[in-house]
Amino acid sequence: MSILILYGSETGTAQDTAEGLCRDAQLRKVAARVVSLDEYDIDNLPSERVVFFVVSTTGQGEMPPNMRSSWRRLLRKFLPADWLTEVKMAVLGLGDSSYQKYNFAGKKIYRRLLQLGAQMMAPLGLADDQHEIGIDGALIPWKQTVWQELYKSCSFKEMLEEADTNIVIPPKFKIVKAEAPLPESCSKDGKEQDYYELDVLSNVRATSEDHFQDTRLLRFLVHDHLADRFKYEPGDVLMVRPYNNDETLCVAIESLGYSDQLLDEPIYLCKNSEFAVLPPPWLLGADNPSNIISQNEMEKMRLSELGSPHGLDDLLNYCTRVRRTVAETLRDFPETAKSVAPEHLFDFISPIRPRAFSIASSPSRNPNVIELLVAKVDYKSRMSERRRGLCSTFLANLKAHDKVFGRIRGGTFKFPLHLTPVICVGPGTGVAPFRSFLQFRDELGERQNALLFFGCRGEQKDYYFKEEWLSLRNAEVITAFSRDADSKVYVQHKILELAEKVWQIIGKANGMVFIAGSSGDMPKAVVNALNEVAASHGVPDWVAKAEATGKIQYETWS
Repeated sequence: MSILILYGSETGTAQDTAEGLCRDAQLRKVAARVVSLDEYDIDNLPSERVVFFVVSTTGQGEMPPNMRSSWRRLLRKFLPADWLTEVKMAVLGLGDSSYQKYNFAGKKIYRRLLQLGAQMMAPLGLADDQHEIGIDGALIPWKQTVWQELYKSCSFKEMLEEADTNIVIPPKFKIVKAEAPLPESCSKDGKEQDYYELDVLSNVRATSEDHFQDTRLLRFLVHDHLADRFKYEPGDVLMVRPYNNDETLCVAIESLGYSDQLLDEPIYLCKNSEFAVLPPPWLLGADNPSNIISQNEMEKMRLSELGSPHGLDDLLNYCTRVRRTVAETLRDFPETAKSVAPEHLFDFISPIRPRAFSIASSPSRNPNVIELLVAKVDYKSRMSERRRGLCSTFLANLKAHDKVFGRIRGGTFKFPLHLTPVICVGPGTGVAPFRSFLQFRDELGERQNALLFFGCRGEQKDYYFKEEWLSLRNAEVITAFSRDADSKVYVQHKILELAEKVWQIIGKANGMVFIAGSSGDMPKAVVNALNEVAASHGVPDWVAKAEATGKIQYETWS
């Protein structure tokens, strides 16, 4: 008998979380298995004793792709209200509160399981990327409740009340030298290939050289044989798989102390468990289990403190608040790092997660070219080295003819395909999806009104696509420069200033509004301005009504 841990994931965070719960179970002497939702026969749920769901949310409150089939099966009307009455369950949702439909997938599956009679061991867990310590802010208390309830239920006779960190957990994978016979567990059954190479055509700075923000307009070539895989519509995003930079790799390799011979040796990666999932083939070009437990007493004591509940604030100061990297952590614990066997790296270092960027080009203009507008993240923290965004730095450093792994994903925006007047609000790089959309409409000969409110610091500093906007036949671009005058002017001020034009679209023409950009103060300020415009025309709470009907949509990020 074992706990079943099902996950719905797109970028891999839910899978990582599910595998972490599996390790927690093993340290409590409880068997557990981790399975992607669509790889599990959902009709077998009533025969399970304990099931955890770890579910992320994508797009406009949608289920992630690897659980949509299972979700449809759970919604079948003929399933009885007592279908899951014998099963203990718990649900953890993973989301980002900067999005309007925060954690909708987790909320929906939690309600559906209750309708089917499931015994919930804990309230719905709502993990938030915006929390000071990320998803751990909700995950840690949720886990504590679930493990306590499971222990009290006596469902597993040998279960320990607390985790025993001395229990040896075998690694997920075995490493086999390439010249050795290939075991069956090394069969190439990793995840289906879904990321493909794009060629970099150009990488041009889009801000002035004297501006503090380095923003890049990148152009990628899609080869003809991959054209079907990279078809996109306005509003779609390009998922990009970045690499670590050379400096970070050097720090990690030096800390781990691996020899050049070991690093250069061709290997196969093999499953060490029937439930392990091999990494995808594009990512991969000693069978004795050993636990990663520090043998250095000082380092072991420090690591134990950081990993304990009472050491949470210390962990925040050491790791989260200063954005310390994995490589820097390995460097801080040199004796422990040098005791890590290569196969264990796959247990505690996850593959780099893909990043999503709104596509800034029009599919009708050149379907074999994809363009992104990317602002490089670079700032100072309390660490001596500057903190740099992994993917934005990777992209900013690309040169013509470099290769990038990517794939198309549907975006948050559902732009109208019919003739509909629109208002687009996109300060900074938030303008990217609107460039795609408005160019697309223009090339199709759209004759409906469109207003684009664009905000930036200065006309000579970061006015993206300045010349291009002049060529649009059916869109008016209204700019707000926040540093070019004595008083700061933002997009919400321009909305109020042009209240009659705005009302002509959202009120008289029943148009739509799209808002993209930073999840800070901007979206709230824009919403307040729209409500003020509508109220002045006798329509209170316009935004709430528009959200309910999809007339206003958001794509925000932190």
